[in-house]
Amino acid sequence: MVINSMKLYLNKENLIHNIEYLKKYRGKEILPVVKANAYGHGMEEIVGILYENGQREFAVARYVEAERILKMNLKDVKILIFESIGDLELVKDKPELEISANTLKELKELIDFGIESKRIQIKIDFGFGRNGILLEEVERLKEYIAQKKLKFRGIYSHLFSVNYEEGLEYIEIFHNILEKLGKDNFEMIHLQNSAGVLNFDCEDVTHLRVGMLIYGLQEVGFYDKNLRQVFSLEGEIAGIRDVSQNRYIAYGTKAELGFLDTKYIAKIKIGYADGYLKVNEGSGCIINNKEFPVVLVSMDNTFIEVDSSVKEGDKVILYHDISKCVAHNKMNIYEMLTILSPRIERVIR
Repeated sequence: MVINSMKLYLNKENLIHNIEYLKKYRGKEILPVVKANAYGHGMEEIVGILYENGQREFAVARYVEAERILKMNLKDVKILIFESIGDLELVKDKPELEISANTLKELKELIDFGIESKRIQIKIDFGFGRNGILLEEVERLKEYIAQKKLKFRGIYSHLFSVNYEEGLEYIEIFHNILEKLGKDNFEMIHLQNSAGVLNFDCEDVTHLRVGMLIYGLQEVGFYDKNLRQVFSLEGEIAGIRDVSQNRYIAYGTKAELGFLDTKYIAKIKIGYADGYLKVNEGSGCIINNKEFPVVLVSMDNTFIEVDSSVKEGDKVILYHDISKCVAHNKMNIYEMLTILSPRIERVIR
């Protein structure tokens, strides 16, 4: 009997390969971004694999994500939290946590509260409307650092959706800021996100801050054939029905669904409650090395038009062709993965 058959399988070898490849690519250390449940792959699973492989530094967006890593009771880890911390009491006595100073005011509040500067990473805003200390505040930041004689854990910024020429300009701006503030005041320096890693080199940085690339997820224009996909969403056919005489398939008529001549329907145990959305209707999946169309997605089940060769228990693979899925759903692959719910078990291979 097939129960909760759909799982997200994680290829341990591919994950480690991607980390090691990216280290060699620019000759820098990697700061893996494991926010949003490790881009949907499963934070505890991904962090566990990387920790076992020697990784000790991680980055997340929010305190609640850092807390999940702390509960794993790993030794000697450092976790950078990108977003501002509302209640500083939460982090005061947790030296494993590194806090971003996203404004000059926030930096002063952290120092006044008693957070050691060696636990703080300064974020610089290049004008993207995100977090960070503004460029016009850098001179005041310099004066504050000198006044307090501060040494920081790190400094970073963000290259996002910039063309090549603009990217080079921002890298130069970042270099000048480092020179002004004193490069030796920062243990860790990082600038490139995943797209920036492939497009730009930066001599000043000590680390590459990489999210989707460590999982082998890539977008048009940012492709490297050496990276390997880590996830595979797959399971087993939970049942087959002959619907040749039926007017309905699950919650819709065959005519409404556009499958009027359908004879056989296969059911798999995944639905929009699992984060496999109804936009997947009309897309494809792989069963026995053949592509079949997804007819309907309900809350807990998905129905696929199949032929007589498909049997209960046969292996089915979803999201098998990322480019097709992205085009069909009009969503980035990491959007589709991050919404996959905990009901889908993450399994390390």
